[in-house]
Amino acid sequence: MPAAAAPVRRRRAAETPAPGEPEQMKTSSYTLPPSLIARMRAAQWHTLQRPDGHRNLSEMVRVLVDREVDRLERKYNDGKPFPAVTRLPTGPSPDGAARGAELRALKRSHATQQEGGPKRRATRKNRTEGGTVEGR
Repeated sequence: MPAAAAPVRRRRAAETPAPGEPEQMKTSSYTLPPSLIARMRAAQWHTLQRPDGHRNLSEMVRVLVDREVDRLERKYNDGKPFPAVTRLPTGPSPDGAARGAELRALKRSHATQQEGGPKRRATRKNRTEGGTVEGR
């Protein structure tokens, strides 16, 4: 009778790979101002052939974020990695929500000024004001 195969332990994404094992990449999405994105793209492109240039934007972001995380770990956690975070809050921060509300109000204000007043939703009453609906 053959021996049972040892169970394969699957590593969570946040865990460090075994020594010599390449770490898999994960796609993430972050919101940045268009002006910063343009500057980042230009800096990467125009320094591509320099000794400290980056082959692509992913490499550039990876290097810069790694540098900043190292700095924060040294400054606030004795140079050690912070404990893993299992879940981050979703949605905007309170400041971001307030900025979004201000932007939406500003857009509504501009739309109202351009159209000569607030928008009215079409209702049976205001569709028939000043006359009657035919067939009734």
